[in-house]
Amino acid sequence: MPLSRRVFLELLGGSTAYAFTYGCRGAPESPAPVRVETDEVVRHAVRYFVDYTEWLFIHADGSVTAHTGRIEMGQGLKTVLSNLVSQGLQLPPDKVRLVLGDTDRCPDDGPTEGSSATHIVGWGYWRACERIRAHLIERAAGVLGVAADRLVYRDGAVVGRNDPSVALPIGELADGTVHLDTIDPTAPYTSETPYVDRRTPGVNAEAIVTGSLVYTGDLFPGGCPYGAFAQPGFHIHSTEIESADVAAARRVSGVVWAGRMGRSAAVVGEGFTAVHRGLDALAPSWRTPRRDPVLDVEGEIRAGAKLRKTIEETADVEGRLEACGTTLSETYITQYASQTPIETECAVAELDGDRVTVWASTQAPFKTRGRVAKRLALPEEKIRIIAMPVGGGFGVKVDTPAPEEAALMARISGRRVKHVYSRDFQFNGRARYKEAVVADITSGFAADGRLLARTIDLHQDEGFGSKDTYDIPSVRTRLYRTKMPARHGTMRGTSFVQTCFAVESHNDAIADLLGLDPVEFRKKNLALESFAPLLDACAEMTGYGGRSDGPYRGTGFAICHHGGRQLGAAAAEVSVDPSTGAVRVERLAGAFDIGLVVNLNTLTANTKGAMIWGLGFALFEEVRLDGHRSFTRSLGDYRIPRFSDVPPIDIAFFSNEIRNAAPRGCGELPVIPTVGAIANAVARATGVRFHSLPLTPERVLAALQSRT
Repeated sequence: MPLSRRVFLELLGGSTAYAFTYGCRGAPESPAPVRVETDEVVRHAVRYFVDYTEWLFIHADGSVTAHTGRIEMGQGLKTVLSNLVSQGLQLPPDKVRLVLGDTDRCPDDGPTEGSSATHIVGWGYWRACERIRAHLIERAAGVLGVAADRLVYRDGAVVGRNDPSVALPIGELADGTVHLDTIDPTAPYTSETPYVDRRTPGVNAEAIVTGSLVYTGDLFPGGCPYGAFAQPGFHIHSTEIESADVAAARRVSGVVWAGRMGRSAAVVGEGFTAVHRGLDALAPSWRTPRRDPVLDVEGEIRAGAKLRKTIEETADVEGRLEACGTTLSETYITQYASQTPIETECAVAELDGDRVTVWASTQAPFKTRGRVAKRLALPEEKIRIIAMPVGGGFGVKVDTPAPEEAALMARISGRRVKHVYSRDFQFNGRARYKEAVVADITSGFAADGRLLARTIDLHQDEGFGSKDTYDIPSVRTRLYRTKMPARHGTMRGTSFVQTCFAVESHNDAIADLLGLDPVEFRKKNLALESFAPLLDACAEMTGYGGRSDGPYRGTGFAICHHGGRQLGAAAAEVSVDPSTGAVRVERLAGAFDIGLVVNLNTLTANTKGAMIWGLGFALFEEVRLDGHRSFTRSLGDYRIPRFSDVPPIDIAFFSNEIRNAAPRGCGELPVIPTVGAIANAVARATGVRFHSLPLTPERVLAALQSRT
């Protein structure tokens, strides 16, 4: 049915800007050529359906303002969306302005997570632009009294097909309400107009490099009090404060307010020094329902595990395993990793009567609005969330409590309050660790390397399991959940990383057992032939050629899918110091099938960053626990990749979709196979199969020494 469209008016610099809405539905796409989870892709797009023609504002001067609830956190979203809108309406890039993450000015089109922003929002804009162009031609035809087929849209105007002197700029055509039919958001779609990658510079690149970009923590310097919460030594579910000397804290010079707040206590003061002196004066004691130490991660995860769901299952898996001539059973473990970004969780909150404004470092402005409204017992329309540029999210800032905590402290103190987590508080007081995962895998296979049957049991607290990447006649994958004592949260890769490490390490172990080349073994068992060129590209970029690796040097491979719509392969060449166990990655290569490339510069930078993140997860990142307290207190205790750790990285991009189909995203995908490839490379370099991540020098050295 036709939808009634509203006319938007914006006042910019005292002049009236006309904004029009043209009907378009969301960001549908042609189903990706992937047998796994294709329906889930469509479901995800429809879930966050927005008619983006209602959020493209055409101004009288021919400029355009585009709005989205998604946010920029270094992935280059502003650049990509600017590219799509400017090319979609054939305007110079400086004619396009973006408004992101403001709940008073933007649509609720979902959180920025799961590599979905370009996939949903970007292609939604592109489709909207295409329909806008078609409608403007029809409107110009009515104004000029000519047939529409005598006109074309070109360079931000409707012009005569054979007479370019006849031209109506889009700003002149935007002067009334438009009614267009909606379209089915699940319908396949291919643009009639090819997109051309212009490789424009990043929108905020200079500001980021020079340090001039304003983040949440940069707001109101010296212009508002700071707030902070008391911190338990190590956060366990249901930990709450038992006692606190609030009176002593209030006597500290510079403290504006101190008191109990929820399960903790908080202090608001004029500057960090006053706040932290107030926290010291609180001298809190804590009550936790658990007193036994949290040391045995695998034991904790297995204890009390309950089946959450069966991800996939074919008939008589156990019987087919028994019938196999050869089977291999293994367990792989990934330890806790930290979710602490370089910019810790933070927010600034201010009250104006019954209205609350929160500037926040958040990946989910509308979800944050709901949390703040619930915490303050206010209707959501009284809350405005302004998402600032985010200095790293990785999933932890989807459900960050910092905004609602800042709002509470602002209400109680009657002042605008800046709430910035300390690094120690991020690691421990409000810690949410990337889920540890225990994966039990059993495979049956033939002597020629054909996989015949497989079971995978995943034990974890958070995250998602995924279907197997390979063509296995009989397969069962189950996901078990255990309520772990420590707080967890999904993190970049949402357990695809951990699953890929386990599955790809297991596959290499089978190939080694059978004396088969790891690349050829994978090709023999691919569910999709689309993976073959990705593997070949990685082998070529590393100069592999099926070579035998030398002592303490090896090359490893891994493949994966992410959410069924993105395919990836990675290769890693490593060297291992046998005297220290230190692993050095000498080269990384990645090949990815991700549909349309919108901006190669941004995509390449994002992909390299993701692969470096995978390197850190494979080799360094681990939270070390000591009972109810973490040894990990700061980035000095928590090893992340340094410039000296980063090897040459080669990247190739592929698309097996029909021409100009939607981009499928590439934010999380490169992380996933990188981890598995590095683990397999270390195994080939040392002759030792490692079943636990990260591959720290201590773990590697112990394994090397145990084999002699």
